[in-house]
Amino acid sequence: MNAMPASSFEPAIIDTAREIATRGRDIGLPMIATWADISSARPATVGRNVPVAALFEFATDAREYWLQPDLALDNAIVAIIRWTAEPFYYDRGEIGGWRPLHIAPELERQKNRMTLSIRGAIVAPIHLPGSVIGAVVWATDQPRDNVRELFNKHAADLHVLALRFISACNAAMYGDPNIRSYRLTRREIQCLKLAAAGKTDEEIAIILEVAIPTVRFHLKKAGEKLGECGRIRIVHHATALGFISMRL
Repeated sequence: MNAMPASSFEPAIIDTAREIATRGRDIGLPMIATWADISSARPATVGRNVPVAALFEFATDAREYWLQPDLALDNAIVAIIRWTAEPFYYDRGEIGGWRPLHIAPELERQKNRMTLSIRGAIVAPIHLPGSVIGAVVWATDQPRDNVRELFNKHAADLHVLALRFISACNAAMYGDPNIRSYRLTRREIQCLKLAAAGKTDEEIAIILEVAIPTVRFHLKKAGEKLGECGRIRIVHHATALGFISMRL
């Protein structure tokens, strides 16, 4: 199936952007920030290369934040987005969610150095197939005493809305992927898991009690099925499809 042109996704992006803005105003979190893909310095665009993020108003001290290439490397909120697929809230320095978030001390220090005028926010991380991570942030620069209450009431619905929006943005950027089946064998997955853990062919052979050429055969066959060559690309593709996990 051929990728659809980016323009075909624009109505969905614009309509969902309006819904996102309306929901934000309705719940008192009218400032909206979005990242379609935090790994990319190229923002998603609509129309004549208008950045999608420009469809919304955000904090005065973060105008055109999508033009800051290092923002995704330095921002504490983005750091948390990398590690959780669940919505969370920011309330005057406090970060919480549906369950406790275990934030490392260095990230706590980074969070406390945030200089943006944001006083409260609900953040919806979106983790898409292919290792793509995006997010939508609903925020305010005004004092709010009920951010946690707003989170408990609206986070689930906002998360679904963010998923629709970020999915459409990524489809416009990269095209919808062709959905296909990959039938890896149990032994191929075992070899991939050990390769992802940093094991050499010799170490994998010892662990699985097979010959070294057998390990290389299984990795090569897995690569052929995934359409990849090279150990790193094969392991990355298998991880992105959920055959193996980096939490080994």
